[in-house]
Formats: sequence, structure tokens, C-alpha cells
Amino acid sequence: MTPSPSASVGQVVVLLERWPDPVPPAELPIRGAMRPGARAAFVVLLLLATVVGAGTLIPIWTTPTPGVWFSVLFTVFIVALVLVLWFVFAGALAQSALRVRALARWRGASGRIDRFDGTVVTRTVSTIEDGGVDRFELSVTTSAGMSSAIWERPTARSRMLLQTQVPGVGAKVRVWRIREAGSEDPLVVEVQDPSVVTSAPVEDAV
Repeated sequence: MTPSPSASVGQVVVLLERWPDPVPPAELPIRGAMRPGARAAFVVLLLLATVVGAGTLIPIWTTPTPGVWFSVLFTVFIVALVLVLWFVFAGALAQSALRVRALARWRGASGRIDRFDGTVVTRTVSTIEDGGVDRFELSVTTSAGMSSAIWERPTARSRMLLQTQVPGVGAKVRVWRIREAGSEDPLVVEVQDPSVVTSAPVEDAV
């Protein structure tokens, strides 16, 4: 069996209570770029962490310690901690840039977005300690081939999804994808919440 592709940024699941009119989403349902204010705040905090870390190293090397091993150990720990924070920030910027490109690609493809009906073939669910779902990935098959997409809780304050609301294998989906799109291009997988009574089947693909 051919392995299912992994979802890229901009390949998203939209969970529905009922099927809407069969028209492609006007906007890709993902967050936009990181806000300039948030970016500036992170930079300030990271610079502060860097300064504090450097300031902590000075007494480690200029005052008596149990030995050189002690100074080396704490130096490595502090430097690694600061570097990890910077790498996390760099990763967040990279993800922000990918989201911006996906949004622009979707908007630029207006009029060239096709619909394919299909079914879920695999799912991967991420839960938290109380059993609530904060993320799940679906692999689906249509006449256009295999695709994967992700549903993520919009914000930390958003209502937690229950496991009974996650579509199972065999669930019907509608996939909206850009005509002649590549494997990394954005797409939208619409699927119904299985905890809601369905009122009508998916229409035949056009």
C-alpha cells in the first residue's frame, strides 16, 4: 500500500455540522502572518533572555566554583537554553511565512479550485490529558489521489473537541484543491461532525 502523504501548511480540515452549498471557500481557513507587535515582543524577550544568560555566565567563570566541570556544565546548559528559544522563534517565523504563501496561493487561484468527493482512509488524533482533542490529521482518497489535511484547535481558549466529533475511517469528504496543484499546495477537506445527525449525502462530484 502506498503510504499516505503528510499534510503541509495550508492543507486544512474544516469540520461541519451540515454540508454547505458546494462552492469553494473564498479564503483559506488558517491564521495569517505573525503580527508585527507579537514579533517585536518576542524579539525583546529573547534579547532580554540572552542578556540575562550572558550575565549569569560572568560570575560562573569569575568566582570560585566546585571546579571547571561545574562552570562548563552550567555554561552549556544556559547557552543551549537561549539557543533553543531563538530556534523556536525562527521556526515560528518560518511557519508564518509558509501560511502567508499558502493564503496568497489560494487567493490567486480563484476560479481554478476544483471539488473532489472522497472518503477518509486513515486518521491520527492528538489528545490532551483530559481526553479532549486539540488536533487531528485525516488522510483521504479521491479520484485525484491521496491527500492529507489537519484540523487544529484555533486558540488555547477555544472549546475542546470531543473524540466523538472526530470523523472516522470511511467518512465522506469534499476536497477543494487548486487545479493542477502540487503536493505542497493548499487544499481544504470538508467533513461532517459525526456527532451531528446528517441530513443529506455529499453531492456527486462535478
